[in-house]
Amino acid sequence: ARDVLLTDHVQSRLHVCHVTTAGGVEIIRWAKARGINVTAEVTPHHLLLTDELASTYDPIFKVNPPLRTEKDVQALREALADGTIDIVATDHAPHTMESKECEWQEASFGMLGLETALSIVQKTMVDTGLLTWQGVATRMSTAPAAIGAYFDQGQGLVVGARAHISVIDPSKTWIVDRDIVQSRSRNTPFHGYELPGVVTHTFFKGKATLIDGVVA
Repeated sequence: ARDVLLTDHVQSRLHVCHVTTAGGVEIIRWAKARGINVTAEVTPHHLLLTDELASTYDPIFKVNPPLRTEKDVQALREALADGTIDIVATDHAPHTMESKECEWQEASFGMLGLETALSIVQKTMVDTGLLTWQGVATRMSTAPAAIGAYFDQGQGLVVGARAHISVIDPSKTWIVDRDIVQSRSRNTPFHGYELPGVVTHTFFKGKATLIDGVVA
């Protein structure tokens, strides 16, 4: 709330990372309704996981900001759907398993988020009817590029432009296996989950970086 008021006072812009609570959503909604230049993001894991998982004291679920209540999760989904929250950002935080397979107090904060991000958004937002795929493209590509001033990305398919493309098969499902993820670390909280949506191909600056699910 303080930062929103400061932003308004100095007529600047504010981007809020890692929104996790219903209260935070209401502050951002209030600010936007008054024309204050605020944008905000949410992580995939905060759209799905709740604090009940952290009650087990399994460090794989130790993350900052922490996991919240089911009420907060639902508020975040609704805010992403109605545009109060602008984008999805993974907060991808690889850690060695040694820093996770220890006592809660000693464990590192953070979890993997990159490879599962699209699938979590499909599960929580598309399959629930809260977002269309066009809405997903806006929140995971177009809007992030605009907020971050990456002017050569997030522009859609334009003849002559560098190809930054992800090809998705939403009809497929996959099982998350921490032993075969592409990250060099294994600290995914979604190990064993069956998730919808498979990214089959990716292109960066016109170069294929993933072909039929295999890193090129």
